[in-house]
Amino acid sequence: EGRSFLVPPSSQQIFKLQNRVNLEELGKDSSSGETGYVFESNLKINSVWSRDEEQLLEVFIGESRVLASGKDRQINRIPDRPFYISLVKGQPDKIIAHTSKDQSLLNLERGIASLLQLRLDAEEELDVSGLCRVSYNVKSSTKVEKTKRDCALWDLRVNYHPEEALGVTQQSQEVVSYELSSDGALLKAESVEQHLLTLAAKPDVGSSVKSVLTLQHISQGSEEVKQLEQPTLQAAIESLLEWYRVFEMESDVDGLISELKEQTLQDSLKASLEELKTADVGKSSLALAYVKLIPLARSTNQEQFEELLKEHSEILPQLVDLLGAAQTFDAHNATFGFLYKEVESSIEQLDLLEKYLQSLAVATHPERKIVQHLYDLLQREATKKQAKLRESVVQTLATLTRQSGFDANDLLLQQVRGHLVQGLASKEPNLYIRSLQNLQDPSTIEALLEQAQSREEPNLSVAALQALKAFPIATFNSSHRQQFEGIFYQRRRRFDSSARALALDIILSLRPSGEQLGHLLDYLASNDRQFEIKTYVLQNLRMLAEKCPRFRGVFEAELAKRRQVNNYNVLAQKGLTTVLTRQLSWVPAFNESLLSTQEVYQGILKRGSVEFLLHAGRSQASSFKLGIYTAGLGSMVGDGDSDDGYDNIPADDELGGEESITAGMEISVQGSQLRPLIFFNGQTELMGHVWGGSASESTPAYQATTLAQDHEHYIILASGATLHWRVLGARSVDLNGKVGFSLWNRNAQTEIQQNTGSAVLGHVSVGFTYAKLVQDFTVTHEPKLSLQADLDFYSGIKLCMQLQRPEQQLKQSSVRSVFLQAVDRPYAKHVRSTVSHKTAGCTFALNQKNNEMCNEIFGFY
Repeated sequence: EGRSFLVPPSSQQIFKLQNRVNLEELGKDSSSGETGYVFESNLKINSVWSRDEEQLLEVFIGESRVLASGKDRQINRIPDRPFYISLVKGQPDKIIAHTSKDQSLLNLERGIASLLQLRLDAEEELDVSGLCRVSYNVKSSTKVEKTKRDCALWDLRVNYHPEEALGVTQQSQEVVSYELSSDGALLKAESVEQHLLTLAAKPDVGSSVKSVLTLQHISQGSEEVKQLEQPTLQAAIESLLEWYRVFEMESDVDGLISELKEQTLQDSLKASLEELKTADVGKSSLALAYVKLIPLARSTNQEQFEELLKEHSEILPQLVDLLGAAQTFDAHNATFGFLYKEVESSIEQLDLLEKYLQSLAVATHPERKIVQHLYDLLQREATKKQAKLRESVVQTLATLTRQSGFDANDLLLQQVRGHLVQGLASKEPNLYIRSLQNLQDPSTIEALLEQAQSREEPNLSVAALQALKAFPIATFNSSHRQQFEGIFYQRRRRFDSSARALALDIILSLRPSGEQLGHLLDYLASNDRQFEIKTYVLQNLRMLAEKCPRFRGVFEAELAKRRQVNNYNVLAQKGLTTVLTRQLSWVPAFNESLLSTQEVYQGILKRGSVEFLLHAGRSQASSFKLGIYTAGLGSMVGDGDSDDGYDNIPADDELGGEESITAGMEISVQGSQLRPLIFFNGQTELMGHVWGGSASESTPAYQATTLAQDHEHYIILASGATLHWRVLGARSVDLNGKVGFSLWNRNAQTEIQQNTGSAVLGHVSVGFTYAKLVQDFTVTHEPKLSLQADLDFYSGIKLCMQLQRPEQQLKQSSVRSVFLQAVDRPYAKHVRSTVSHKTAGCTFALNQKNNEMCNEIFGFY
């Protein structure tokens, strides 16, 4: 400290200011280089008051211009009146500027002032970028380098996705270099900053913004600098306040940078009608049209929404998906006002309302008033009588409450949680167990464990454990682990095999120790007749060993200690249960995998799931999960566990006597559990399907377009320029299936087809009043998957599953633009690029036992 002022007292100094901003597209195939602009201006800085370590600088912005792509435009609109910078202890403290200055120019003035911040012992500094961590490196007596990190205004979030894999990554750094004269006056200050913005799930898609702000000393001015005759710095500032006002160093966002062009949702919707037809669900064209409309939908009012719903009846299913993604109270009120007539609501209206709620359930930042309205809706008598609607409201309410991130003492959170927990004692405990799966509140773990362990009904125990499996692993403690082990090992009583399988999933996710893993291996050699559970254990252990080297080391070490387990008799289990993971796509496409679990009982699929996982580094997000459950079908195909040579201990699933014949489907979208779909309930209903052939036709099970990526934030550059970064993604899913069943030929066929169209739309804009850079990029692809299962129970039981993925194409396109604006001759230039990648189709190998059974069924020898 004690250094002399960067601008000598009572002097006039002439500087040249230059800001060079470049926007670069990412990706190795990007050959079109950078898009950029340069702003240049002459500054005249007068020291009009100084005393001790306090100073007031008067700054005139002189002749200015902007340049881009060889075009040079003069700026004539910058007022010729000065602005002022107050310095306390030698550091910039406040900006004193005219009240009519525009936000963009005020931010530029803050950027100029921030270049005068030089305090060698500082660890934190407040400047144009907000509060930053700083470190100084003194190169010599006249050269100093400052590194800025973690600035508050580098991450001004508007929206963000809680799942890392569906979010964005940002790397930001700024280095400021100072050159001083021998007596400490400023000769040059140069800030070099870079912001790397990418999709977390695809790091080669995004933008790099680089800004260089230079303040270069030209000469000492010749004019005499008139001093303000005031006793203190505060008095000097107050003498200016008739025409000026005081501003903090921190910048404010320049809202003009993110203003939507003069377009409305009504006009854009009409232009997109061709892409929004129901026939296009499952295509990337619909997903892309959807994400383009979302920013407009979020600024549309209730009355306008109501008009659109009346006008476009032909695309109502797609419209309600869009209104759910908007997440505004205006969209919510318009949807309920248009579709919900309480007891007078038609079936079609209730179906559309349920579709809206399913879209809303994926929301990451719903308005609080929406959550409050859904809670109030559950208290109405009319809602209580509409079972399907009530269940969808309950599930959506639970998910939105979790996503809202309410404080633990929030009254609304307590009301919602209390309502759901009380529902466990109602006539429909299953409904409320599923809702607690969506809520994932740690304080409900004990209630769910009580349901899992005390309920005699297998379906409730299974539902409770399925709900607990959805909880973050960090919410469980050692007591919870012991209870999960008690269920799996059946220490107090016998449990349904599905409950045991789910308990095992949780135990393995809790990273078992060597000793705990040893107990699981010992179980494989026990006299438990549940071969399917043993197969489930073994396949899970092998799958984890393939994925994780640390787990593989522990697994192999414990297995080597156990000769009674490490032999063919134990390690070649006879069950048909399958657990596997397969890579669906990889770089240069998205990194996606499939996790398939097929739990079999008596040769029939008892509980199966296929889950699609999106990966980003070490994090992953579930984008879609399809589950199928059955009960009681074993009686129609015979006992697959008969005559096993064991004692007369009954298999776990036989304990409760005969089960009612049921089958259904459970769907989870981005972790949000939807109301289950019931195929049939009871033998009469099943036989109606068998004889009528109604299940043999392809039937849509789920058709919707939902929001995936949803991120928006601002960055304030060192020059005061505002950077706006928005990413929206959507998945349009068309899931259909059919089932064929022949009692005469004693065989059955199941086919499930999933068509998915996904689109990500990114928008980056950076600049100020007179120049702006924009990049709009899109990523589209259409992954498809088909699963065919053939069951033959004519002589013994043979099950063949075939999982296929056809060829798919991923397409990236980008448009980068530069605009010179608010100048005499505005200028614009656009650079376009497109890249596409093809991934060959394939049939996935499942396991050797499945291959052998396929050969037997189809006669491939």
